[in-house]
Amino acid sequence: MNFSHRTIRFLAAGLLVLACLELFTGLYYMSAFGVALFTGLTLKFIDDLGKRIEIRDMIAFMSVLQWIIGPIMAYNILPFDELYYMAVPEATYMNFVVPVCYFMVLGLYLPLTDERVINEEDIDRMKVYLNEHPYIGYILAGIGLIAGFIGNRLPSSLTFLMFLITNFQYVGMYMILFSNSKFKWLVFAGIMGLATSSAIIQGMFGELVQWFMLSFLIIAMVIKIPMWGKTVIIAAGVFLIMLVQSTKEEYRMATWYANSSKSNSDIYNEIIISRLSNPSLLFKSSPLENAAARLNQGWIIARIMNYMPKKQPFVRGETIKTALYASLLPRFLAPSKAQAGGRANFERFTGTPLPETTSMDISLVGEGYANFGYAGGMIFIFLLSLLYNWVIVKVVALSKNNPTLIIWIPFLFFQVMKAETDFATVFNYLTKSAFITFLVFYATRIILGMSKNTKSEPLRP
Repeated sequence: MNFSHRTIRFLAAGLLVLACLELFTGLYYMSAFGVALFTGLTLKFIDDLGKRIEIRDMIAFMSVLQWIIGPIMAYNILPFDELYYMAVPEATYMNFVVPVCYFMVLGLYLPLTDERVINEEDIDRMKVYLNEHPYIGYILAGIGLIAGFIGNRLPSSLTFLMFLITNFQYVGMYMILFSNSKFKWLVFAGIMGLATSSAIIQGMFGELVQWFMLSFLIIAMVIKIPMWGKTVIIAAGVFLIMLVQSTKEEYRMATWYANSSKSNSDIYNEIIISRLSNPSLLFKSSPLENAAARLNQGWIIARIMNYMPKKQPFVRGETIKTALYASLLPRFLAPSKAQAGGRANFERFTGTPLPETTSMDISLVGEGYANFGYAGGMIFIFLLSLLYNWVIVKVVALSKNNPTLIIWIPFLFFQVMKAETDFATVFNYLTKSAFITFLVFYATRIILGMSKNTKSEPLRP
């Protein structure tokens, strides 16, 4: 197999890190293999920024960060945490999860010599089309914004549909960024500003951080950020994530569990200002330890490995079949179908009860193990990664005749890139978002292509 020079550089960097860890540290050897994998993925992620839109980098990077790097910190650096402790020895955990992550990366990037991703050729073709039809992005952004305002006033059975339509605003925003619009950066600031305000009001910042990360992929491609710029922005992003993480608990206590005459925005502004006026607070042991603990999704996987199959037998595909059924039927046709969210699975597979107001997902790795054990869990992750790979390749291929389809990939994979989600959440989102995307393209083609007497080509959003 012939690897590209770029791939060889990433492999060499990973091997160098592996050798250094083996020679100069006492880190468990399988954990060292995990760090080596993370090194190669990080270098690839940084190198791809501004050269291609590669959602697989984001999926792999976030997964390895939360499934391997977070647990390594918990085992070797962080003090014991009564809630987020690792319930199995490091060797037991890493001997399963590290090979799983290698299988995941293999499935995502096969064939390893294929460089066919969203590159300059695809972007140039899309830019030409968007400049011929500059209103497409504004229409989609407008639909998404309207859906966001009216979504809470509609029946709960339409909540997920409105969530998907609300995310049109980001698809439209990305289209505008790639166009020649004079207002592109004003639109970006407005939409992300509204999203930030909504996150502050609700006290929920996870989705906001995700959209900023996805926007970084797009902006890097739009303005061709040099290496020093990538480094600065990534460092600033890490700082902002630490800032938000350090304020979440104090903010929620002040808004969810206390009465105040001040608005949520005023409260959050005060907390942020207090942090910025004394940045050293961010680097005290308690905030750092809390951020690192939150980064670690492995504690849930470890709980499952400790509980199964000793106290609960493997369920042999039960949750996978349930998720497939739930994804194929809308809730108004099957009101009793399984709810995505993971609470029932968490309690069942970890043996740990959760408070009534708390829901935690078990992650794809945890679910793979709960269903199929060691070997079966690895095969499950590999096959699922191949599915992601196939969807991306299919979208890129279809984009030859539908240039703007590539800009829907962040929309399609919004839930997929979360390392903590379970199969029901991932597959339900992927299938429903793909169906909605198809409807948008099909409906627009029909509506705007009805007049065969015109010389213009049917619109392809």
